[in-house]
Amino acid sequence: MKIDKFWEEKEREIKEKIIHKCLTEYLSGYKNFPGPLWGIFFFTKQAIYFQTFPKKSWLSSIWQTKKEDLGESYFNFCISWDEITKITFPEKKSKIKKFFSRSGSVVVVDYISKNERLSINLLFNNDNDIDILKESSASLRINK
Repeated sequence: MKIDKFWEEKEREIKEKIIHKCLTEYLSGYKNFPGPLWGIFFFTKQAIYFQTFPKKSWLSSIWQTKKEDLGESYFNFCISWDEITKITFPEKKSKIKKFFSRSGSVVVVDYISKNERLSINLLFNNDNDIDILKESSASLRINK
């Protein structure tokens, strides 16, 4: 399966096992790069990552072979857990709030880059993905 190959190659590229991956919407905050942008969010024991794909279709980009031209550039970032100072997780929504509010929940990642304090806003559509990030960040001693 080509998706499995993509993730195997990604792990070889970053030289680390990926703990969790999910589809996420980048809203704002990375070096003032404008959002919103849909992409994949994943993390390891060393860092968090976000990657978009050329605009034609993020799904078809995963299935492309290296020989094919990716065309337009894409946006990605990597932030070491050491640079992250705090992650603010949303409160759980009641069923009524879920019904009347925008789908998804925003997670704010505060970090320091070159002595500058920055915050990234990411929209997660699945509470389970947020729970996994919360558990992992706790074990990595973020939000002490």
